[in-house]
Amino acid sequence: MLLSTTAGDEPSAAQAIRAQLPANPDGFTALFCSSRYRLPVLAGELQAAGCTRVVGALTGRAIGPEGYLSAGITGFYLPHERFRVADALIDDVTNFGLPDARAVVQSLRRRLRRSAAAGFEHLFGMLLVDAEPRCEERLVAALGTELGGVPLVGGSAGDLYFNPLGVHATCILHQGRAVRGGALFCIIASREPVLALSHHNFVPGRRRLVVTAADPDRRLVHEIDGRSAVKVYAAACGLKSVPKDAGAFSPHPLMLKVGGQYFARGMQRIYPDGSIEFACAIEPGLVVTVARPVAMLERLKETMETLTRTLGKPELVVAFDCAARTAYMERHGLKKRVSALLAQHQVVGFSTLGEQFNTVHVNNSFTCIGVAARK
Repeated sequence: MLLSTTAGDEPSAAQAIRAQLPANPDGFTALFCSSRYRLPVLAGELQAAGCTRVVGALTGRAIGPEGYLSAGITGFYLPHERFRVADALIDDVTNFGLPDARAVVQSLRRRLRRSAAAGFEHLFGMLLVDAEPRCEERLVAALGTELGGVPLVGGSAGDLYFNPLGVHATCILHQGRAVRGGALFCIIASREPVLALSHHNFVPGRRRLVVTAADPDRRLVHEIDGRSAVKVYAAACGLKSVPKDAGAFSPHPLMLKVGGQYFARGMQRIYPDGSIEFACAIEPGLVVTVARPVAMLERLKETMETLTRTLGKPELVVAFDCAARTAYMERHGLKKRVSALLAQHQVVGFSTLGEQFNTVHVNNSFTCIGVAARK
């Protein structure tokens, strides 16, 4: 069941969400809330409205039946008779390691075994994580490894891309509690088949650049080819001047080759000294190239067609779509057509500051999990 509201304040939004849920909502609810809302206030209002088992994330754009919303809430509800969910709040992602991941995954698996009767054989993991601590690489690698082949999808929460000067807000909601600097992880058991997919719509350019000064922990690149990072990057993109808005670079993320495959590394923020903050860590010495975009809408159609061929028309698709892709759509007049395509396939999700897919933290991608309709 998809959920959506554009109510203007937290009490009204909570009531609107409650009205869309069953009379006795004994299942699991996930919400994706634009930064119009104060998450701590919304958490209290949802509890007061009788919405108790709710998780969520703050975002610059929520994705739902109406498309991309800069002011609204979207989400989904999983009924107890068809899904079983075991979830855990990770309060501090900065100190989370492999032993912690093992303990969390084992605990959630035990809870699922106790609650899930025969027939809930299709599993997937979902991760909602505050982007500000910049710990997604380690977090998803640890959790994905412990899941042992169970697909994992997720998104980094926050509004940094669309509001770079904003104060770091509380980004994660977990059952009446709003958390900063944490993550929500859950394992979901479904009666129906699921399929996880991830794609991007970029190809590498021919010109090679070398990252010559960087701070990987802060995801900052200070110099490229021995000069100001933003000036070299802007020139490589063919821009006549250095933009102040990271969205101007959205058609041209950097790409690096790992294991024979190219991965995109998108910009999040430009600093006055010419340094660039990326959505994934980049180390000194890396050889990169400037990407060029190809057929965003067509690539998205291919992903939806793959889901349909494998699952039939999906009942639900939970999507984590990079904020840079959203900015590109908005700048190039694609938002309306993309929104219509996503609505046709029951897509709900949010614009992320990074996406998680199995064991890898990526960006500039569309990453999703599809759930087949009930037979």
